[in-house]
Amino acid sequence: MDEQQNLQPASRRRKLTAILMADMVGYSGRIEQDEVNNSDHAARSIDLFKSLIGYYGGRVVQIAGDGILALFESSEEAIRFAVQVQTEFREQARWENGEPIEFRIATNLGEVPSGDEVIHAHCVNVAARLQALADPGAIFATGGVRRAVGNVTEVSFRLLGTFPLKGMNEVVEVFAVERVAVPSPSVSRRGPDPQASRVIPEAQPSVAVLTLTNLTGDPSNEALCDIIGEGVISDLSRFRHLTVIARHSASLFNLKLSSAREIGQRLRARYLLGGSLVRAGRHLRAIVQLIEAESENVIWSDRFEIALGQLFEIQDEITGAVASRLSVQIDFAEHRQESKRPRDMRSYGLVIRGQDMILRFSRQANLHARRLFEEAAELTPTYARAYSAISRTHNLDWRYSWSANPAASLDTAVEAARKAIHLDRVDSRAFAELGFVHLYRKEHDESLADYRRAVALNPNDADVLAEYADSLVYAGDPASSIEIIERAMRLNPYYPDWYLWYLADAQDALGRSEDVVTTVHRMQNPDEGRRLLAANYAHLGMMDEAQAAAREVMRLHPSFRIEQWRDRPPYKDELVFQRYIEGLRKAGLPQ
Repeated sequence: MDEQQNLQPASRRRKLTAILMADMVGYSGRIEQDEVNNSDHAARSIDLFKSLIGYYGGRVVQIAGDGILALFESSEEAIRFAVQVQTEFREQARWENGEPIEFRIATNLGEVPSGDEVIHAHCVNVAARLQALADPGAIFATGGVRRAVGNVTEVSFRLLGTFPLKGMNEVVEVFAVERVAVPSPSVSRRGPDPQASRVIPEAQPSVAVLTLTNLTGDPSNEALCDIIGEGVISDLSRFRHLTVIARHSASLFNLKLSSAREIGQRLRARYLLGGSLVRAGRHLRAIVQLIEAESENVIWSDRFEIALGQLFEIQDEITGAVASRLSVQIDFAEHRQESKRPRDMRSYGLVIRGQDMILRFSRQANLHARRLFEEAAELTPTYARAYSAISRTHNLDWRYSWSANPAASLDTAVEAARKAIHLDRVDSRAFAELGFVHLYRKEHDESLADYRRAVALNPNDADVLAEYADSLVYAGDPASSIEIIERAMRLNPYYPDWYLWYLADAQDALGRSEDVVTTVHRMQNPDEGRRLLAANYAHLGMMDEAQAAAREVMRLHPSFRIEQWRDRPPYKDELVFQRYIEGLRKAGLPQ
């Protein structure tokens, strides 16, 4: 039968495919109002659409004015792409008057003929009719797609019912696809670890910068609230004698939902910086308050009204004002070392979104994040943080063999990190990124030197501390690593999963297999801890559990082989490394 199918003309062969139909909302009216300018905006939005789709294994097969037909080999990737496109367009693509460009999107599953430039198939017609039913910004999926996808952690499917479609006799089961309202992959909704959060020096003032409340009624302004909070945290963290609670933790709280005293107690913060954002045309109005958490007294407040192009000046003013109100001995010389931040707000926003995406640890997400970082670098060529982030994506390409030439990827990672340092020699993240590359080149002394420089520049960056701790593990000092990772957890009590991953690395190097198992199971998503879990279950003689963990490793990374992986972990201590490899082998992972 297969041979007969292969002998059929290409136009008659059919393949099970996920179909995605997208329609640009209000396209005809916009073109009628301002054909020249709005045509340019529409074309750029379609270019963005096309630039993203390849990362998710899809291809555009037809574009007709405001409509796009795309095909995917995987229904799951079609859904991931649809969700990400709706996010990208909401935050990046706009009409001439500044309103966001929105799409209606529908997905269906069916067999389509291969080799045709224009697809003629019933399943395509179903997707087209279903797309017409969707609301602006919505994603609809048929029951076939829902069953094929199973569970995708970042989305949910809400059954809308069965609907007749125009011109068709059949009725179709329709689901609305919605992004789950949970933190991004870099955030873990756990309470503070009672062991990790018990001590923050009482003599050292601590402050949590809460996300500004968006009072504009426009969801697109949520990103602006995040950008302002991230920038203020970054600036405040440069003050050596001020403990700044990490964004991962502070962003989980809102003064409208919890009292200042409760937030202060849970974050172990003496002061809270909160406020609201109002947007009027091309201007913003930010109202901020510095609150003493225990007494709930407002000890300082101010209002800032600026044009969008002056967004970063607001952060400087807030930072300076908070420092003066806290009345501590702060190194003002360091305060005056202005980081070379982009004046283009869009560059900053691109990097923030990419940083969340990169922690999904998939090839598609890594490529997508790199595109965001590269776009930020194109918009603002002097923006060091964009090059630091680009370096990380190439490092991950090497680590997971996602690129055709892993060795070249590691070289590119070095170049990007060094460019970041050249652009900004006081950016701690640039030095941390170079330390990360040196680590995976097994240049341990250079890696530790880079991380120590990064910590000296910004001693309150919890993420840099956590990565420094992991470098210490591989350099042969896991005991010191645990002290530093626990310090990072105190600064960021709502730490992401990869802090626990690094803690498990240190425990593994110390031969504490039971602790490794406990730590990995504390992760909200333990996928990237499965290798450690398999090896340490094997060391404990728990072979059923070890083999189950090994099966999960192969499900997540089907091409995993011990001989290939043994070049990745940069252990300096050969005995520790061999113990790890032996654990993987005993667990049953392929040689």
